[in-house]
Amino acid sequence: MQYTFFSLILIVTLFSGCINLKQERATPSQKKQIHITKLNKEVKKLDSHDKRLIYKSIKNEIHLYHQKGDEDYKNGYYHDAAKAYELVNFYESYNAIAPQKINNIKAEAKRRAYLHYRTAQKYLKTDKKRALIELNSVMMNNPDYKDTKELYNELRDDRGMRIYINALENSLETKLINNRGSYKELKSIQYSLKTLAQYDYKNPTLHKARELLRTQKHVLLKNAISIYKKGELKKSKQKFLHILSLYPDDATAQKYMKLIAFKQSKKHNLAIANQALQQKSYLEAIAYAKKVLQLESQNKEAKKIIVTANKRAKAAVRRFVREGKRYYNNKNLDQAKQCFEKALEIDKTNNTSLIYHKKIQRQLQTIKSLQ
Repeated sequence: MQYTFFSLILIVTLFSGCINLKQERATPSQKKQIHITKLNKEVKKLDSHDKRLIYKSIKNEIHLYHQKGDEDYKNGYYHDAAKAYELVNFYESYNAIAPQKINNIKAEAKRRAYLHYRTAQKYLKTDKKRALIELNSVMMNNPDYKDTKELYNELRDDRGMRIYINALENSLETKLINNRGSYKELKSIQYSLKTLAQYDYKNPTLHKARELLRTQKHVLLKNAISIYKKGELKKSKQKFLHILSLYPDDATAQKYMKLIAFKQSKKHNLAIANQALQQKSYLEAIAYAKKVLQLESQNKEAKKIIVTANKRAKAAVRRFVREGKRYYNNKNLDQAKQCFEKALEIDKTNNTSLIYHKKIQRQLQTIKSLQ
């Protein structure tokens, strides 16, 4: 494993706890040089095993920052998202997150802070709840924007507003305590979480709710996958739909929904093919079995249906031709015609049936003209 000088300096700074610079009278540049010199000595003391362990630890930290950035960005906390992504790049010592992405987030945060602040000003005297929501949104994008903190805290400390937000918080806390992991309960928690976040996006109860939702997602997925593996497609589909209702971007649930759609289509076509085979509708059985092969080219059951249907179709054609000839020889033209028509329904290219059918048609027309 290769380590850059910067990375190792950063690692030792974060984890060694042994760098204690003397607080002397020195310029910033002198202090920086002393700091780097001492760090360089500490790096040289580390063997490759220590470096690997430390690097593994810091990679976990970086992953958490990346995860936090993604979650903050999804929730619209643009200021926190940009900070988290910047930390990822700082710790990685290269642009793991594209600088353009971070700059775009900052630009959007600046734009949103301006718009929400303007809206908040409109509602400060007429609608305290709406004003607080707007100020909360400003802080999500730029907590230091103008006098937002002062205005927010002033509204937040209003007696009526404090009672209202405490009620939201207590409601969410109660739901967390009583949660048994059902879809309805989790949906209710998610709704309460979003409502409270509108007024106080830094509320500590939100963190607990999000952590519970993360944990429950794994439980729900495990349960849904277990049902899927048992072959209960309809039930598992409903479970995965619940998961996607709670976690719309979950890749695992999306993957299984595609698998279920595939299997349900395959299962449906196989059922029709088998039913058609039992009803001696051989062409229909073959057609639906071929649809299955379009979905799964090596499906053994579909191939078996096609082979069986072809065998039975050929046998049926031979039987109808044989019966048709017997009726024809016995001058029973109507019955003979029906037999050859049944043979042609199965095999439109059967030469014997075509010849006899045309011959019978002519004879029937001649008989009709003489009557």
